[in-house]
Amino acid sequence: MKCFLRYEADSLEDAEECKSITEAKREYRLTAKELYSYGQSISATIHIAKTIEEVAEYPDYVLSFDGAVVCERT
Repeated sequence: MKCFLRYEADSLEDAEECKSITEAKREYRLTAKELYSYGQSISATIHIAKTIEEVAEYPDYVLSFDGAVVCERT
């Protein structure tokens, strides 16, 4: 299922296209894990959409990281 990964400070237009929710979570984990090792954190959202133009402001999932990825359905 095609989706878009949006980091907390990014605009909707800056969301990264991913082929699946699993890929989006994997991409987020790589970024969040590196920041976590420096004592920093970042949250992100996953928006299910076919194109960037269809990305809704309200996400389908919210991601956070505390040693592991936490994925919550909205």
